[in-house]
Amino acid sequence: MKRKHFIYSIGATTLGALSIPAALSAAHSDDQSNAHSNKPPKGKVKPEYIVPQGISNAPHNEAFWGAVATNFNRPEGFINLENGYFSHQPQGTLHHHIDAQTTINTQTSHFMRTAQTQAIEEARKSFAGFQGLLTEEVAFTRNTTESLNIVIMGTRWQSGDEVVIGNQDYGSMVEAFEQAAARWGIIIKIADVPKDPRSDAEIVNAYCDLITPFTKMLHLTHMINLSGQLIPVQAITRKAKQIQPNIVVVVDAAHSLAHTPTDMSDLANAGVDVIGGSLHKWLCNPIGVGFLYMKKSLIPSIWPLMGDTGADKNDIRKFEHQGTRPINSLQTIAKAIEFHRMLGSSAKFNRLTYLKLLWIGNKQALENFGKGLGILNDPQYQANMAAVTELTMLDAFKLQSPLFQFQRGGAIATAYVNGYTPTTLAKALMDNHKIFTVGIDHPIIKGVRVTPHLSSSAADCIALNKAFTKICIDLIPAPKLK
Repeated sequence: MKRKHFIYSIGATTLGALSIPAALSAAHSDDQSNAHSNKPPKGKVKPEYIVPQGISNAPHNEAFWGAVATNFNRPEGFINLENGYFSHQPQGTLHHHIDAQTTINTQTSHFMRTAQTQAIEEARKSFAGFQGLLTEEVAFTRNTTESLNIVIMGTRWQSGDEVVIGNQDYGSMVEAFEQAAARWGIIIKIADVPKDPRSDAEIVNAYCDLITPFTKMLHLTHMINLSGQLIPVQAITRKAKQIQPNIVVVVDAAHSLAHTPTDMSDLANAGVDVIGGSLHKWLCNPIGVGFLYMKKSLIPSIWPLMGDTGADKNDIRKFEHQGTRPINSLQTIAKAIEFHRMLGSSAKFNRLTYLKLLWIGNKQALENFGKGLGILNDPQYQANMAAVTELTMLDAFKLQSPLFQFQRGGAIATAYVNGYTPTTLAKALMDNHKIFTVGIDHPIIKGVRVTPHLSSSAADCIALNKAFTKICIDLIPAPKLK
């Protein structure tokens, strides 16, 4: 089951508590066509990254975020609101990636034999520093799936060992545990994670009530890819360790890294033993780079996926053996981090959350969000609120993601409309409204997943809101004539 399992996309041919940005002064929106132009003014050299200075980075301020969006090349002919598979790179990052590849292609084997190791170590230092981790506890992989398979397949399981996973975990991880069960006789227990939890305690108990003296591993998906729900990993970990001190807590951070204000060191400091994530998602690094964090004391007991007798059993690098690989993607990590830092984690998270709330249109959620940031009465904020329909009030519309509190999510949300399958709903949005989303057909979560990004505008999300409104209203039967 690959990371696309249960996700069916329609091709282009068928087409709470928030961290508040420091500056929250109001600003009016720029013209949308100008905001998404990728052409610099004549006679001027386009800077490596475009991040406005001296104006508010409040989430509704299109003067700021429209300029940020010009760092990205947008597709022509449709609005892309499916950025969960991977994130496209800003031009500054893309150019650096190409330049690094050109250098390697020019120097050929000389680079690989004399400079490759240093390049990898510089990338490791950059990423570890970015997330507050020790370099000796960070390895680079190709993606989250590879990172977590290293741990699942490399653990010294005994028949009867128990593992607790969630009912909405990513399909590739579920299959990895199922293979381990078939291979070694481990027992899989599945926590019933609520789609819209009433409290953190409800989620904590869903996992921790399944822990016994035989539980060897606890697998947590920090941000559920199906719905965008962000679960309280730190609280779950602390309680799990109280119940079973020797339990190994493994976290899938594919969608939370560089999406939420939480650093991976925050999870490690709470007792998490292993974290896997992808840098080609919300960090906007080139495709094909993941990371594996593993607590140093655990490294000797885990077998690598590929044999590497040249690496010491205590060295995190034993997990990196892949043969020849694209080092230029690793060299680009520092540039991707630079762009993320220019925006700021909190400001980025607030912007992504705002775009989600805007297309859903729930007035209470938008009001609470605006009040929390002190921007509710800003004219542009009010204008955008007035422009959207409250989809959650329409009988046919069913939201599959938590809406309150805001710390339970970010950019991602999933919804369905009565009378549509996930595939036909995604197709209707693309064919009739030129909006690209992705169909989710999972036993727990069904609908289309919407994932705006830094290249998305408020106008994009308002357009989706109007598209959903029309789809739902068209389902209302016409009144019978007397």
